[in-house]
Amino acid sequence: MLFKKFFIWLIKNLIILLLVTLIFSAISLDFPRLIQGVIEDIFKYATPLMQKQVISKLAETCSTLDKDENVVTINQICTNKTVLDSMKKDCENYILCKEYKAGKINDKEFFLNIISGTIPTQLELPRIEVLDKYNQVTNYLNKNKILYFIILLVLMITLYLLIIDVKLFLIILSGISLSIGILIMLPYLAIIAYDKFVGIDTTPILGSMFSAGNIFDAKAILSVILLLFLRTYNSFIITIGILFLIIGIAGKVYWFILKRQGKSSLKGSESKKKEKVKELLDDLEEQATKVKKKF
Repeated sequence: MLFKKFFIWLIKNLIILLLVTLIFSAISLDFPRLIQGVIEDIFKYATPLMQKQVISKLAETCSTLDKDENVVTINQICTNKTVLDSMKKDCENYILCKEYKAGKINDKEFFLNIISGTIPTQLELPRIEVLDKYNQVTNYLNKNKILYFIILLVLMITLYLLIIDVKLFLIILSGISLSIGILIMLPYLAIIAYDKFVGIDTTPILGSMFSAGNIFDAKAILSVILLLFLRTYNSFIITIGILFLIIGIAGKVYWFILKRQGKSSLKGSESKKKEKVKELLDDLEEQATKVKKKF
């Protein structure tokens, strides 16, 4: 019995792990775009004062480009095809400065366009052996998604054979659904709650990018980690998480109703037994009385 419970618990957790992996595998993370999104969040969640200081520093670059000798030189470069490729970034910054001063782009757009040019198009995460092995497995499964469903089907059949009860099997599946919904939505809701009650603050990180802050500020580092994690969520993941939560909660409600019905039926059968026993005792007492009268 103990081994049976252990195997049921093991299969349940394997199903949860498999489904969560399958759900998140639907998102293809573009690491450079992810970093660019986090940089956007770093600017967004910094204080307005720090944002203005950063924009002022970037605007200083525009001031140097506006000097007569530099403007002429850069104009010549931008119209010279032979050196355009090597000086393309300078030309882009020059154009951005002109658009910003003309009011065509706001502070945030100006910052993001300037910073985005410094992010390499090819970025890789630090190599960690455990993560590498996990990525190898998930990449293989992503290329052969039919394996997900074959493994899932085998686990489901094994789970049912261990239970051999349709109602209990469905209740366990609803519990699995609830666990998956919690695993998906709890981190997301926790980050939202943290932002509301504590506050995400990236001011030191934004300042450190321009030598005006402390990059080792614990709260700021935590804020960046949370923002990075939050970037992995999209409308598809959130919808799936809510759906699993609804199914899981519905299953729990159904289980609660079954338990109440079971208790009420048990009480009803007990009361019927008591009535039968009482009737039997009354009959015996009546027969005993008749016997006494005869004697």
